[in-house]
Amino acid sequence: MDVATAMLIALDDRLAGTCVTLLDDAGFRVIRVKHVAPALERLPVAMPQLVLFPATLVAAEEEMLTDRCVAIGAELLKLAPNLDARALAALIASSAHSALERPR
Repeated sequence: MDVATAMLIALDDRLAGTCVTLLDDAGFRVIRVKHVAPALERLPVAMPQLVLFPATLVAAEEEMLTDRCVAIGAELLKLAPNLDARALAALIASSAHSALERPR
């Protein structure tokens, strides 16, 4: 059976560290990409079920990222920078479940 994959794009170190821990606990393989441009190239290769990105992205980058994720059938999760740990855990749990249930 294939392992579920999540891609973290342009998240700061603190937020990314928390996400990696939560996603690893949920059974996801995690790929971290620091910038949007290389992430756009890697998305169709890695085919993640879940993509997490910050709410602080420039609108044009967010639009390109959204288009690419829709094309590959990935669930998107836009994260606010000031999200508390409890809310983040709930969001990731819900999105991870949705991503795994989504047909590919």
